[in-house]
Amino acid sequence: MHLLCVDDDTNFLDLTTTFLQRKLPAATIHTATRVHDARTLIETEPITCIVSDYEMPDQNGLEFLDTVRETHPELPFILFTGKGSEEIASEAISAGVTDYLQKRGTEQYDRLATRIRHAVAEYQTEHELRERVKELTTIQTISDLLSDGDGQSSEKFQQIVTYLPQSLQFPEAAVASLSIDETEFTSPEYEPPVHQLTVQDVTTAGNELTLTIGYTTDSVSETDSDVFLFEEQELLTTILQFVTAYLNRRHVLSDLQEADRRLNLILNNTTAVMYLKDTDGRYVFVNAEYERLFNVDSEELVGQDDEAIHPPDMAETVHANDRRVLETGEPVEVEEQITVGGDERTYLSLKVPALDTAGEVEGVFGVSTEITERKERERQLEALNREMPRLLSAETVEEVAERGVVAAREILDLQANAIHLYDAENEELAPIAYTDAVLELIGDPPTFRDEESIAWRVFADENATAIDDTQTDADIYNPESPIRSELHLPLGEYGILMAGSPTTSEFDSQDVAIGELLAAHLTTALSQVNTEQALREREAELEAQNERLEQFASMVSHDLRNPLSIASGSLELYQETGNESQLESIDMSLTRIQELITDLTALARHGMPDENHEPVSVSEIAHDAWEFIDTRSATLSTDPCTVSGDASQLTALFENLFRNAVGHGGPDVTVRVGPLDNGFYVEDTGDGIPSDERDTVFDHGYTTGYSGSGIGLTIVSRIAQAHNWDVTLTDSEEDGARFEFRATRSTEPTEQ
Repeated sequence: MHLLCVDDDTNFLDLTTTFLQRKLPAATIHTATRVHDARTLIETEPITCIVSDYEMPDQNGLEFLDTVRETHPELPFILFTGKGSEEIASEAISAGVTDYLQKRGTEQYDRLATRIRHAVAEYQTEHELRERVKELTTIQTISDLLSDGDGQSSEKFQQIVTYLPQSLQFPEAAVASLSIDETEFTSPEYEPPVHQLTVQDVTTAGNELTLTIGYTTDSVSETDSDVFLFEEQELLTTILQFVTAYLNRRHVLSDLQEADRRLNLILNNTTAVMYLKDTDGRYVFVNAEYERLFNVDSEELVGQDDEAIHPPDMAETVHANDRRVLETGEPVEVEEQITVGGDERTYLSLKVPALDTAGEVEGVFGVSTEITERKERERQLEALNREMPRLLSAETVEEVAERGVVAAREILDLQANAIHLYDAENEELAPIAYTDAVLELIGDPPTFRDEESIAWRVFADENATAIDDTQTDADIYNPESPIRSELHLPLGEYGILMAGSPTTSEFDSQDVAIGELLAAHLTTALSQVNTEQALREREAELEAQNERLEQFASMVSHDLRNPLSIASGSLELYQETGNESQLESIDMSLTRIQELITDLTALARHGMPDENHEPVSVSEIAHDAWEFIDTRSATLSTDPCTVSGDASQLTALFENLFRNAVGHGGPDVTVRVGPLDNGFYVEDTGDGIPSDERDTVFDHGYTTGYSGSGIGLTIVSRIAQAHNWDVTLTDSEEDGARFEFRATRSTEPTEQ
């Protein structure tokens, strides 16, 4: 296998080459950073598959595809690009790209290697089929050439060596020679071959025959296989036998019978449909597969035309294709819709002119291969690409999942399918959406957890898998389930799409390949929904921050204005009168301004959420905060308690609560701190807060007369919000104030 990787990014090209060499160790990988160099490699190396980027400086991937298709119309071409869009994918499919993948991560190289194997296998199968047709045509043509006339004919031998190179794998570099005793016939522009294959024979009259085919260049050689196909060796032997039979009249009949036997082995044991018609469209010959497919006997069919076995419209189309071959004398390859057993199937038909001994067209020889499944895959690819915008328009993961199971059912014919999404909190794959066929088969779909099902295994491995028989799999979830075969398509980190059937071996590699495309679409849609949800949450957070900033600005403007006005007025009076009593008023105003600035700064600092929380001791922080303030002769009592939070912000919270307790409760007040269920409390033995004022105590500016700024409890409220705590104000046992803090989401205080 010779691969050509084309990408103008040398780093990514090296990465792609490294991964593919690991995944495809037997492959020979050629690389090019420019389309011009890539075209040179295509013409000089036996390339079997091209993997190309989309955006390149001299040509994009699809323009490169067009130039490749001009000279190599069937060569597999995979578009492997970081620029992914519905438009590019649709354009790629329309342009005839073999496959389309986006560069999303290292897991894509597994998929790329799988797609390469499939594409090369299909290409080689079709290539081998064409080679077989060429060989059969060669046998037929040379057989016709030698079937008439007696004795030796130099013209016939020259025609053989001229025609024979055309049937080889690489006819442009092929030559042939035929030696009969001392006389040699060579193909036009003959050169001694670098690689050659020779067969010899002796006629009953003693003529020594040597027939040679070969290639005049090293470029046709591959390191992993012989230059010549086994069938080419058989072809060479058959042709030489024809020549021997021609030269030895006594053995012509027996030799032709032997050649006919070999030809029949090929014709009657292939899975392709083969037939020969005369110039009037009447059947001359059909192979065993044709007889089986249409349930006809060859002897009954000979002499009849297509209208005898096909509907009129179909027969007319087939006949028109045959006429093209007869009129142009050139082979044609067409798709034909043929009804077989009431079902319409699609066949790829290769039709070539059958020549008589004079080189005149005497009929049409055809080989038809069924491609119904391939056409269905093409239809599914187009439908999936059309479905992508609908998936991307979903606003919730549930909506993506619902649309996904519908697409799997209607486009991929996965009647019983379900989507399970990963719940990180519960560590499970929970069913989100499923078809009615799932309910009919197994009822409500189960929830899967770690290491208890095939689904979990595939989700963890992230490798799409078809299970032929679930009963033989050690990870089967329910051995009593009627489902016998399953298709698992992981959706990245989001979950998995599953399909099931009560029949074994219902899903194959093609189902996996086409299913992976739907899975990729779903993964993209789920990622978009999650991203948009995160953006909405971020917007809400920013909006809340803006509101806090506006409030802060209002506080600054309102609270600083009064003491600043008093200080300004007192200064003006002092300047006018020299009355030093005004200096006391100025000093008090400046002290008030300083207190306000300190508290407003704390409010701004503690009003923002902090996600870097860690377990901290409430009692230790409370004692630290107690030391930071003037507590006079007040007393602090604490019980052990731990919460998840920010130590610095909690210190500020306690400072403001303690300052408030001492300021309102007097110098001998007692303050207690202790645990609650999912929280903690701070209470004092002061006078408490009247019930009709408790709804406003956290508002900016609330005060009951002591010399505070009126911001302290606002700071407490902001710190609680930043920690996702609810704050409740009530009475302590001594009718003092009691503040209770309880976590709303993640903070869970515990006793120590």
